[in-house]
Amino acid sequence: MEIIANAMLLLLLFNLAGWVYRGFRSLSELAQAPTLKTCAQDIRNETVSILIPAKNEEKNIADCVRPFLAQLRPGDEVIVINNCSTDRTGQILKELGASEIPFGGVPADPKAKLKYLNTPKTPDGWTGKNFALYLGVYYASGDWLLFTDADTRHQPGSLDSAISFSKKNSVDLLTLLPKCLAHGFWENLIQPCAMAYMGLWFPIRKINDPKSKVYFGNGQYLLFKRVHYQKIGGHISVKEAFLEDFALMKKTKEINARGMCAFGMEIYGTRMYDSFDAIWRGWRRIFLHSFEQKPAPILKCVLSVFFFSVFPFMAFIALFHSLSVSLLLCILVLGIVFATAFKAYGIVKARKCYAFLHPLAALVFSAILFDAFRMALFKHKTSWR
Repeated sequence: MEIIANAMLLLLLFNLAGWVYRGFRSLSELAQAPTLKTCAQDIRNETVSILIPAKNEEKNIADCVRPFLAQLRPGDEVIVINNCSTDRTGQILKELGASEIPFGGVPADPKAKLKYLNTPKTPDGWTGKNFALYLGVYYASGDWLLFTDADTRHQPGSLDSAISFSKKNSVDLLTLLPKCLAHGFWENLIQPCAMAYMGLWFPIRKINDPKSKVYFGNGQYLLFKRVHYQKIGGHISVKEAFLEDFALMKKTKEINARGMCAFGMEIYGTRMYDSFDAIWRGWRRIFLHSFEQKPAPILKCVLSVFFFSVFPFMAFIALFHSLSVSLLLCILVLGIVFATAFKAYGIVKARKCYAFLHPLAALVFSAILFDAFRMALFKHKTSWR
């Protein structure tokens, strides 16, 4: 029993040290992280094309498009690429006044602010999203290209704020982290936890450091200078990538161009998934490909999440009936865990009350990661719409 008690004490001391280190590192990261806010902007001369891939997005497309239409300037445009939708996506675009671009032809109204293109079936060797955006760019005329998803919601003035920030910082590719829009128990539980761990494993400071090999992109918001997008080869150069956002940022850093990641919670948000099954499959895919389908780093993440976020709670249950140094240490660790989760959930604008369920969230999240590890280990192929 004494050996077990000593082992428990050592594990909790190591856990505490890990959380203290994480805390100091996180505070440093937050202090250095660039943050965008909507504000009054000067009239810009450059134009922007907003490209939105959509497949069966009847629940989202109108709420995504409308905020952009209200902030377009002369020469700007929104192009929705309708990727073989079988629901009312196309009909809703027509109701919004969108002008159709015949595939392989010219737009019926080239000056229309809102256009849409119906794509053919995705050919072999492409992901659906990459193929859709590749086709959409052909018809885009903007000096800037903003790639965003249909499940995003954008604040008034967000477009000018992002372009102004990019110009002031000489950015070639800007990617923004979103506000977490979640509904229901599982979304509120898992989404902030997964987003927080993504930030831990892909630190903004390293992403923005040209000398660092760490790269990250968020496909929900990729703002390119058009000339830079063309220089790195665009979506055709990453046509098979399930995480084209990571791949495009990697290409940006490889040629020593300026890629930057920033907090964008004040200017847009996203509801990534609307069911437990979608959450599981979505994050499994993201982390599987974030770590390039390599089993070892994914397993490291599984063990890290379980040890630092689940183990202290399990230890507390085991030690609850015995007043000991280990129990006091366990309570201290849990206090730091909940305080850190509370802060992290606040950063992504999630419901902070769910921070107190962080051990449960981490348990489910570690299971998702283990599933990604299983797929990497046995080289299972990824399927995604």
